[in-house]
Amino acid sequence: MRKHLHDFWHFSRRYRQFQRISALTQGILDKDHEVSEPTMGALQKLNGNRIKCQEQIAGLDLPSFAGCRSCQGACCGEPAEHYFTAIDFWLRKYSQKQVTAFSEQPLQPIPAYYRLRIGSALAGGGKPRTTAQGSHLGQGSRCAHLGACGCLLPHAERPLQCLIYACPSLKKSLDQATRLAYLGSVRELVGISLATFNALKCEAGFPPYYGLASLLFTL
Repeated sequence: MRKHLHDFWHFSRRYRQFQRISALTQGILDKDHEVSEPTMGALQKLNGNRIKCQEQIAGLDLPSFAGCRSCQGACCGEPAEHYFTAIDFWLRKYSQKQVTAFSEQPLQPIPAYYRLRIGSALAGGGKPRTTAQGSHLGQGSRCAHLGACGCLLPHAERPLQCLIYACPSLKKSLDQATRLAYLGSVRELVGISLATFNALKCEAGFPPYYGLASLLFTL
């Protein structure tokens, strides 16, 4: 029971917070908007921090714990562009590795959000919307970056949500040292995402409290 609560608080909740931040971010500015120099500098610095953090995750060799080779991508059953979010887009807009398209994250009102979360928990806890074995997925629906042993993209180029999401197999198999290191990186990536959201809402002239209640009640 204690481990389930720990997994919920540190894995599931962080992932849902990231999804909420992404949903709040996507409507702040038009994709073609050119931000001010201070905001551009902030985004470039945050992107540098993101790259460092994602490269640190690479050193943890998470696929060896998750069993990606045998799983064959149960969490990679959608087209590649569905995994990139508004946060990925804005962090990389002023870099050499831009994101050209990203998925729209639904921003549910809090009551509707809680109904969905409770329904998901009762149904088995937010499993990926794919078959149990990625090899059973149609090639047209799978992520183009999925290889035999997991993601083919360098860690620094992977979508944020692919590194923040932890599948049940990964959570179950991590040793304590790797678990703590990974949780620290997840926390940092969510923090970078939140700082990106804050920089963009300031650029757009939104009040500092915009989205605060929504994030506070995200579980």
